[in-house]
Amino acid sequence: MKKIVTLLTLAFIVTAALHATDYYKVPAPADKVQVSRTRYDYGKLANEITTGCTDNEQKIRAIYQWICEHISYDTDYRVRTADGAMQTQRGVCQAYCELFYQLAKAVGVTVEIINGISRDSEGEVGKRGHSWLFAYTRENYGILLDPTWGAGAVKDGAFTRSQDIWPWYNVAPEWMILSHFPEDESYQLLAEPMQKQEFLTLMPVSELWLVYGLNPMQLAKEVRAHTLELPTFYTQGEGAVQLLELPHQRKLRIGEYYDFRLRMTSERSFSIINNHVQCPREAWKTEADGTFSLHFMPRDTSHLTLCLRDPSGQFWNGILRYDILPPTAEDWKRVEAAYPLSAPDLKGVKHLDAARWERVGIDGHQLLQLIREQKVKEMPTLFDEKGEKLHVISVPMNRFLPAGKPVTFQFQPKSGVKWAIINNETWHQEWEELKKGEGGDGSDGNDGSDESDGKLPETLTMTVTPAAGKLLLYMQPTETDSFWSVLEYEVK
Repeated sequence: MKKIVTLLTLAFIVTAALHATDYYKVPAPADKVQVSRTRYDYGKLANEITTGCTDNEQKIRAIYQWICEHISYDTDYRVRTADGAMQTQRGVCQAYCELFYQLAKAVGVTVEIINGISRDSEGEVGKRGHSWLFAYTRENYGILLDPTWGAGAVKDGAFTRSQDIWPWYNVAPEWMILSHFPEDESYQLLAEPMQKQEFLTLMPVSELWLVYGLNPMQLAKEVRAHTLELPTFYTQGEGAVQLLELPHQRKLRIGEYYDFRLRMTSERSFSIINNHVQCPREAWKTEADGTFSLHFMPRDTSHLTLCLRDPSGQFWNGILRYDILPPTAEDWKRVEAAYPLSAPDLKGVKHLDAARWERVGIDGHQLLQLIREQKVKEMPTLFDEKGEKLHVISVPMNRFLPAGKPVTFQFQPKSGVKWAIINNETWHQEWEELKKGEGGDGSDGNDGSDESDGKLPETLTMTVTPAAGKLLLYMQPTETDSFWSVLEYEVK
């Protein structure tokens, strides 16, 4: 039986989540074991494969690994026996299981072949049936495994070998029953066996959920209760991140907060992106155990996506995506109360990148009022994407300034060695440095030292009277750099 899955890369994380024990089962009568006759002596190969193994579980693991790494799925559906698999290095699920049976038998391990039906990650029930295994680790105890699915996947008629074989080794019965339904009920290993009709009505499940660290027992419980809703998952985060907490739903609502918690297993950057709103790694709370958490409110009606930077660092790759429910008036009220610049009636204001202005500390409620009063119709261009250059106290909010009328700039620099206002060819650098109690927010200054000692001034302020043309606020990052644009206006 073929399966449709993605390649997996978190073997030991998934193994730890799923494979904590072995399970009690009364062995099947010997006359019920039906395996094709063989012309081979599998003892030599089995002993080579299990060299160094000291117990049954180690032998089972070694044989499973060898088969998954050496036998390909027969997409012509012809090879069905252990001997056929040995000759061609290919086989269907029955061949995988019979080969496992023969190798295990040669080293004294009892294995039972389970026949039944399976459902792939798209919910399709296989037309040819499927076979998997129960292998005894000790007397009356054993584990469930599926070397066929562990070996790889068939899609569009082509077999692709898995990078991670372990999700289908020692599978918890509660998880196995969601995709594998045995003819013999005893192989379910459940206190309350599932009926076939229930199996056929279950939602499809994905190995990718486990690779990303979701709890399989909780998932199984929600699947059987028909309450599980999850976002769309993508493969680009395999091996890079574990998702420890996320909303178990497909659609989110703007104006409500949701909790996300993850642990990175790589150094790649990550971010939640909700259209123009981004919460990069720096915005997440770093917890003591090295995990990251975020209490986040969606405030745009486009998708919400958790993204990772690709290994080259050039692109964002989505690893999960939520849809957004159609917003109500109450939803927008909650958004406006928390993030006034995300109010829907501001979408037509040119150069109003709400996330950028919020990061530089603009008073969103005040700006919202000015815009609604038609006192601000177009914003200046803000080049500080991450809020790393300055914290705004007071700057002109209109992009177009009247010539000959004084305007004042007041802000707290976060970086840079020099700041300047440039109006056409004229440079203004006559900044007044405010200390505690001298305007601004009244916070402490830098005890009067100048910029040359490596300290940034607490607050800079300057009033200029511009002439018609361009007016820009510039910042020089270091003494050897050229000046960078931070704000841009037009003077008429």
